Amino acid sequence: MTAPPDPPSLASPPASLAPRPSSRLARTLASLSLLSAGFLAGLVLLVYPCLSAWEDNFFSSFLPSWNSGFLRGAFAGLGAVTLALALSSMVRIRRRRP
Repeated sequence: MTAPPDPPSLASPPASLAPRPSSRLARTLASLSLLSAGFLAGLVLLVYPCLSAWEDNFFSSFLPSWNSGFLRGAFAGLGAVTLALALSSMVRIRRRRP
C-alpha cells in the first residue's frame, strides 16, 4: 500500500504569484514611498480637523455631527496613530541599513 501524497504547502505562495523587488534599491524605494504616503496621510488627518475648511466640506451637509468635537478628535487621533506608525517604520528602515 502506498501513502497518499503530501498536500501542497500553504505557507508560501509560488514565486510567480508573489513578485518581489529584486534589488536592494528597489526595496528601499518601495519602502520609502509607502512610508511617505503614510506620513502624509497622518499629517493631513492630524491637521485638517483644526482648519476652518473642516466645516465647509461635502460631508457637513449630510452628517449633523460632523462639526462635533468628538469626531474631530477621532480624526486627529487617527492621524496621530498613523504618524506614529510611519515614524516607527522610518526608524526600523534606518536600523536595517548598514
